Amino acid sequence: MEGTWGPILWQALLPLLRRGLEGLAESLEQAALALSAHRAYLFRLEEGQGTWYASQLAEWAGPDTTPQLQNPHLQRLPMRERGYGRWLDLFLAGRAVAGPVASFPQEERPLLEAQEIQSLLVVPVFVEERLWGFLGVDDCRRERGFSPEEEAFLRALAEALAHTLELWERKRWLETLLLASPFYLARLDKEGRILYANPALKGALPQDLRLPVEEALRHPGRPRTLLTRQERAVEWTLVAVPGPGQEVLEVLALGVDVTAREEAEAREKRWNAFRKNLLRVYETLMAEGLSDSIFGLILEAALDTIPAAQAGSVTVLMEDGGYHFLAAKGYDLNALRQVCLRPEEPLSLTGHREAQVFTWKDLERFNARLDVKRRKIMEEAGRVREIKAILSVPVYLAGERKAFLYLDNFEQEDAFTPLDLELAQAFASQLGLLLRRLELEGRLQHLAYHDPLTGLPNRLFFLDKLAQALGEKGTDLAILYLDLDGLKLVNDLEGHAAGDEVIRVMAARFRAALRPRDLVARQGGDEFLVLLTGIKGAEDVIAVAERLLEVARLPCPVGERVYHLSTSIGIALGEPGLAPGELLQRADLALYRAKGEGKDRLAFFEPHLQEALRRETDLLEALREDLERGEGLWLAYQPIVDLGTGQTVALEALLRWRLAPPSELIPLVERHRLMGQLGHWILHQACKEQGRHGLRVHVNVSPLELLDPTYPFRVAETLEATGCPPHRLVLEVTETSLIPDDRGRDASRALEALRNLGIGIYLDDFGSGYSSLERLAELPVQGVKLGQAFTRRLGTPPNPQGSSARLVAAVLALAKALGLEAIAEGIEDQATLDYLRRLGFPLGQGYLWGWPKPLPIE
Repeated sequence: MEGTWGPILWQALLPLLRRGLEGLAESLEQAALALSAHRAYLFRLEEGQGTWYASQLAEWAGPDTTPQLQNPHLQRLPMRERGYGRWLDLFLAGRAVAGPVASFPQEERPLLEAQEIQSLLVVPVFVEERLWGFLGVDDCRRERGFSPEEEAFLRALAEALAHTLELWERKRWLETLLLASPFYLARLDKEGRILYANPALKGALPQDLRLPVEEALRHPGRPRTLLTRQERAVEWTLVAVPGPGQEVLEVLALGVDVTAREEAEAREKRWNAFRKNLLRVYETLMAEGLSDSIFGLILEAALDTIPAAQAGSVTVLMEDGGYHFLAAKGYDLNALRQVCLRPEEPLSLTGHREAQVFTWKDLERFNARLDVKRRKIMEEAGRVREIKAILSVPVYLAGERKAFLYLDNFEQEDAFTPLDLELAQAFASQLGLLLRRLELEGRLQHLAYHDPLTGLPNRLFFLDKLAQALGEKGTDLAILYLDLDGLKLVNDLEGHAAGDEVIRVMAARFRAALRPRDLVARQGGDEFLVLLTGIKGAEDVIAVAERLLEVARLPCPVGERVYHLSTSIGIALGEPGLAPGELLQRADLALYRAKGEGKDRLAFFEPHLQEALRRETDLLEALREDLERGEGLWLAYQPIVDLGTGQTVALEALLRWRLAPPSELIPLVERHRLMGQLGHWILHQACKEQGRHGLRVHVNVSPLELLDPTYPFRVAETLEATGCPPHRLVLEVTETSLIPDDRGRDASRALEALRNLGIGIYLDDFGSGYSSLERLAELPVQGVKLGQAFTRRLGTPPNPQGSSARLVAAVLALAKALGLEAIAEGIEDQATLDYLRRLGFPLGQGYLWGWPKPLPIE
């Protein structure tokens, strides 16, 4: 095929971009013509009750090619049941189906051959990260394969189609959403009166509702939020809609009923207080052991958690068959200790099993049944006459009342709410646990030696078992130190609750993958420890470690996402005379090596690792000292050349250090989170030295710097401090910094702020990351740098007909189509320079013009 793929792709995309789904037929035709195919089509995939069905939705068939759109065999086709399970598995994995039909499995061929298909190429279509269908082309004349460029072309078309389908689905459901939405949707006039209200709003709030729109009117087009509390608590977002002359036409309002949320938050706050206060009780219990003072702590915790409770007491059934006061707050406990209540006498006359509120009248009747002596003590020591309401909670164990928790209010009969009763019942349950002394002590023992999140043994338990194993033999054992790779991404995107769920899943997998005699424990965070005993050699350890690597790689669903994590494993074999801490340190060093070599792998401890750790520690200390003093670091500059004139138009600033090359320095900085400090030094030095050469200066920016919300401000301060003009500074970022997730969006916002300052933004190593065509068009960049890998694959001399040459030409065409400046990196010989100049690259960079070097000394 002559020419490049870029213009051909745009020709196929334009019908979709201009007319949406109405342009689908034309796009299918363009795809078929571009790929020399005789038929192009779109199928929908739907899952029902565990079965995937495929149905053809659209088709283009060329002359002398039989259309298949009305073929009943291509509607509601059960994929696995009709022999196309292989296709479905490939689609779910994001892979294509391609090649001659004659090379396909026998069960797939009859239906394809009935459609006169000789060869095909089919790619999956994902809508909102879910498999939606597949897009394909048929060659009905010849057997053929499809090149990676042809597959990439069809995938690009599938991605554009997916975006079109997303927009179509949203438009189709928007009207239904307005009618069925539980949110409050309204149009308001400039006085805040409702012009339109959806059914949810009409049914929930008064029709004469007015909203304060003054703030929204002062800032048309900018969302403004406010909270109203009338019949319901509603959080509103208001946007004033400007007309052609910037005059406000109306105000749009979106309201979310947060009444239940506020009630839930208040409820959760109370339960958090319960958990916090209860934790203090158990901390004391673990430190001091079980004693009568624990009942007082429970009572104090209940009073602190339930504000309506102004005083209280605890009675416990003792061996003499009576209930005795063991704790009291607000009363004279020494006096109450003289009172013993018989089982039939505690406040309730109905034998209530759960929390119940009694009033002062009930208390008077109860007190009247006591003998004179006890009644006098209760009245004098307990201020019985002042109590207006008493919340009584019995504690039952094995069907028998064992204790009572009493919480009192002196002001009103209806002081206690249903939530107060729930919390009091919860505290009473804790009293029951305290009465199970043996069970409680056993539980505390378990908590001391087990991880509460996973139920696995903890580090303390592991070290005890390791010490025992080392004392018995010490040579037929090994420990594995595991660290999950990728958990930080889960925590960042989904929150720590999702991260905890991943840890629980991984803990269960590791436990299931081990032999019965092996021990797995949680070290803490995302780290695990494994003790293997009875091993015959390193091969036994490798077999177990590889099983652990495999189970860690399995997809891990969390909420609506599926994460693909891995683990790195450090291994240390037992040796005579080693202490547990020494063996654990060896495994930790081996883990450090496994992560340094790329993660998702295992590594054994070797003596040189300790020397490597010592070198890294020395380098780190020296680097921190150099950064603090501003010594030992300098910038080397590599020219960026105008390929038409041969003139140097810009310089790229590259870091150099006295003790280590960049290949060792940069990973060291990233591992120890010094990139922010070092990046600031590089930027300041490059801007300060810009005045000496007067050219644009390119500075590389790490993803971590872009995620710092203060980064644009620090860049602006650096420009002002050094006097460097903003248009003379270019920041180079990698595509991986701009992954389309929450972190990538934060980075893009930072780049937009920098662009508004007049600073240039380039995408470095373009083509090696994640940018789609749509994504690239949205990014706030003014140029791209073709990675060195692409340039070097051109060959020496470059082969203009090769796939690498076509790909380089396509990248240049794409950059020109998007109005982006393009720089070719890695130019090392005259033949490559001549080829790239003929191709049309405006700028280049490479060793052909010399190695990076510092500016001349003034």
